[in-house]
Amino acid sequence: PAEPAPPSSDLSPDLSPDLSDEQLAAAAAAQAGNEASEVIVVTGSTIERRALTTPAPVSIVSKAALEAAGLSTVGGILQNLPSQANGINAQENNGGDGSTRIYLRGLGAARTLTLINGRRVVPGGVGADASVDLNAIPLAMIERVEVLKDGASAVYGSDAIGGVVNIITRTDLNGSEAAIYTGASQRGDGLSYDMSFATGISNRKGNLLVSAGYQHQRPVFAGDRAFSRTDETYDYGKRTEGVGGSVTTPQGRINTDGIDADGDGRGDGGYDLCGADDGTPIQFCTLDGSGGYRPFSSASDLYNFQPDNYLYTPSARYHIYSLGGYQLHPRVRGFFEASHLNRTSSQRLAPDTFVDTAPISAQSLHNPLGVDILGYRRRLSEFGPRRSLQGVETFRAVVGFDGKLPDDLHNWKWEVSYNFGRTDAVQRLEGNLSVSRLANALGPSFLDPTNAGAPTCGTVDAPIAGCVPLNLLAGADANAITPDMIDYVTFTGVSTGFNQQQTLLATTSGQLTRTPWGGDISMAIGVDHRREAGGSTPDPLSASGDSTGNATRPTNGRYRVSEGFVELSAVPVIGKGFAQWVELDAAARVFDYDNFGSGITWKAGGLFRTLGGLAVRGTYSTAFRAPSISELYAGKQDSSPLADDPCDTTPASADDPITLDPVVAQQCAKQGVPADASFGNSQLRSVVGGNAALEAETATVRTLGVVFEPPMVKGLSVTVDYFHIAIEKAIQSLGANVILSNCFRRELDEYCKQVFRNPALGYKIDFVDDPISNVGGTRTSGVDGAIAYDHSHAYGRFRHQLEATYLIKYKLNNTLQILDGRKVYDFGVFPPIKANVTSSWGYRGVGAGFNVRYVAGYDECNNNDCNSYASGPVRADNSRKIGSSVNADVFGSYTFKTAAGTTSIAVGINNVTDAEPPTIYSGLADSDPATYDYMGRFFYTRASQQF
Repeated sequence: PAEPAPPSSDLSPDLSPDLSDEQLAAAAAAQAGNEASEVIVVTGSTIERRALTTPAPVSIVSKAALEAAGLSTVGGILQNLPSQANGINAQENNGGDGSTRIYLRGLGAARTLTLINGRRVVPGGVGADASVDLNAIPLAMIERVEVLKDGASAVYGSDAIGGVVNIITRTDLNGSEAAIYTGASQRGDGLSYDMSFATGISNRKGNLLVSAGYQHQRPVFAGDRAFSRTDETYDYGKRTEGVGGSVTTPQGRINTDGIDADGDGRGDGGYDLCGADDGTPIQFCTLDGSGGYRPFSSASDLYNFQPDNYLYTPSARYHIYSLGGYQLHPRVRGFFEASHLNRTSSQRLAPDTFVDTAPISAQSLHNPLGVDILGYRRRLSEFGPRRSLQGVETFRAVVGFDGKLPDDLHNWKWEVSYNFGRTDAVQRLEGNLSVSRLANALGPSFLDPTNAGAPTCGTVDAPIAGCVPLNLLAGADANAITPDMIDYVTFTGVSTGFNQQQTLLATTSGQLTRTPWGGDISMAIGVDHRREAGGSTPDPLSASGDSTGNATRPTNGRYRVSEGFVELSAVPVIGKGFAQWVELDAAARVFDYDNFGSGITWKAGGLFRTLGGLAVRGTYSTAFRAPSISELYAGKQDSSPLADDPCDTTPASADDPITLDPVVAQQCAKQGVPADASFGNSQLRSVVGGNAALEAETATVRTLGVVFEPPMVKGLSVTVDYFHIAIEKAIQSLGANVILSNCFRRELDEYCKQVFRNPALGYKIDFVDDPISNVGGTRTSGVDGAIAYDHSHAYGRFRHQLEATYLIKYKLNNTLQILDGRKVYDFGVFPPIKANVTSSWGYRGVGAGFNVRYVAGYDECNNNDCNSYASGPVRADNSRKIGSSVNADVFGSYTFKTAAGTTSIAVGINNVTDAEPPTIYSGLADSDPATYDYMGRFFYTRASQQF
């Protein structure tokens, strides 16, 4: 018969908000008595220590907490941390690539360093990427996750500006373990399941652990949730909601100003196609269902693109992971880690659009108007949805030796290791169209008498072989577009990409001396050499610009860096009256990159613990981020920003002519633009790409905090930590609007050189060159607070935790102005408060608990640009409040022993109240996928068996 497992086997989670001290008095006594005591290495340092509280704030998520979260990926779990903001995930359908990233402090994935067992991880993504896909690390292999909320470039090198995520894997499995997880939403979609098996052996000579698993996530469609079923709009003037959509519809919309009746290649304007209003021809017309045209109505004709889109994207992963070590000599151990992960993922959007992509010839068989049509929009619903499909393979291997130096060298520890990682990706883009083939299919066509009267593109004298004339004007209801037409103009683009990372590391650390007051001084020194390479090769049509998607050129590059570091940790006093623990830490790193040069970064910190369990701590550090492969060497890519030519005098209406500002007019004249230039307010083209002359971002990071662990209340820990991060020389694109403003309004000639005009078109802007540059910066500050209380009595063990972040400031400098991101949606969700509350109970193998996540409210503004509106009435008229959000999860577990081993069963409900995300009209799917839960109420169960 089964018997309950002991209380220590319960599934009550440990989401420690900050690492608390581990019996400091006992450690002091052991030190004074020259006895051995347990030592650990905490993220943020390479020196072993005997106290868990550090000068820098560190959060820990235990294995039990990961399992109790009710999710099947570590990335999804870590995104719920209050210190994380706006990281992409599986809910990111438009712009996602199937990966999950963490943005500590909301500073981006490239400014968060991710480690496995203290070592770097190869970037993920689909090629020439800069950050790690957290879901490439199988949940079954994770023992805990340590999150350092401080700068750490002096210890780890580049990228550790927002913080460090260090994933510690399991090592001590002695036997076998099988686990299965499955869950689905209450609506029956979003099915997720995860199966894993691990086996291992561990003894005094060594250890070996091997794990394999498979994880699968099915999609959720936007049309299957009430909040995302349609595209919602908001009228800030009337303060009313409405149903939006796209003016590009399956029935098509003709712009009568773009009808060229005289064949001169320009729209004539004033063409009466669907009636007149007060004698003025109506500009936009659509099919009336009986072969004629009627005025297009924005109230009833808009296309609802939401049902075709994924709300939660599908994926599948399988992994093989192994690690081990063997004692080759009493002072030498060999070790290795090896892993392989295969990921498939996809995103899906509504069918592609035809937006003035090519003129429809008057000589086309399928043009009943008999005039050239230059202005026409149509949703190509017959072509099916657009899909992006990724296949990603990630391989990582670490081999090395570690050990202890001889006794006369104070038993210093050392390590030499080689770390290799590579990601190879193939991405398929389905549903795009060839621009040149569209031009052929919509150009002149005829019935070929030599081919049984078959419709043929071109003319009798110059037929286009293989081309099938395309019938766009009939509308989707006519079923006039045949499979042959679709096959001719569509293509599936296949692009490839890779990232490769190699690191050679050598370190040694140990005690330098002891102090007269029971403490010691320790040091670590090390060197490492790292090589990074990456590239991406787009499909030929995208590379040549012959795609309805943006033109994208190949990327390929590499760099190498050599570094050396030293770290000192002085604990001069332990357990001496008022000074129970005094610690001073310092670290410095020198680096030499072969592309931008050398430099030094450093860090200093301290911790003072006094009587009554009170400690004060703080750090000051410099940090840096080296430019990534894509930032350095990305091929040029077209984009279409929302920007206007400052020299354009096209009036908004006949009664509203534009008079240029004298400063703007002077700058326009310098570029040769005529004084009365009119370009029709056409959309601009911007060209973005890498910049091999980039330098590293630099930053200063400060923290100051208190830790309170009163001895009279055992198990209680309270921490409060202030943080401030200032980033300079930020690696970013300015954007076309900033470049144009700097040139024409601020008269900065260096920016005018980035504006290219075409004399043949009256000096209309051909494109704006917007390369990635070192410009501007970011400032953010706030306070992390945490309370944890762990206590036991006759009815079991209780754990209660509160972790919260209060954001004081989040500002961006784009050289034109200082932009405020706090409490507005301009740059994502940066609310004043984010908090998690967890409470759990465990008794004789039975466990239960709940998690609550809170996100405070903020403002959304007209055009998603709160920074354009001053405070007061203007701001009030152009903004709306987004309310706070609360999500609650509940879980329970039972662990028991049988003759077969230990069995654990857990069940839970995520988002138990089925709370919908708040409506954000400028967000994807009418909310924010990086912050809120799109799935809804979700039921799951997890079972594991240890043999």
